Amino acid sequence: MYIPIIPPSNDLEDLRKALQHTDVILDAIFGFSFKPPIRAPFDGVIPMLNESRLPILSVDIPSGWDVEKGNVLGIGLHPSVLISLTAPKQGVADFVGRHFLGGRFVPRCVLSLPGGSLKNSQRCISLDR
Repeated sequence: MYIPIIPPSNDLEDLRKALQHTDVILDAIFGFSFKPPIRAPFDGVIPMLNESRLPILSVDIPSGWDVEKGNVLGIGLHPSVLISLTAPKQGVADFVGRHFLGGRFVPRCVLSLPGGSLKNSQRCISLDR
């Protein structure tokens, strides 16, 4: 598997080229403490990723989304898959796509929710509706 490493830069050309040879985008750009506005160079990166039409898998909360309010400003990524860590965040209540809950510290009471059988080593369940 080849995973390109793009050096930090305000020039988005390297990213544009990498997207031409990419099958999926793993989004872990911002954490759950993100607050708008999106600053450079990410104000160019987020739209470029959305416009790529590649599948996006976001970790915990899609980049650009408010952890409590969601993508109310319409500036965040539009992932097709979301993996919430420990618990779903309030801001992803309107998320449409495959949704999983996982992580090392998921409480057993949460792991027993409908969504599939879990083995001792598993720490991930599907939250699909």
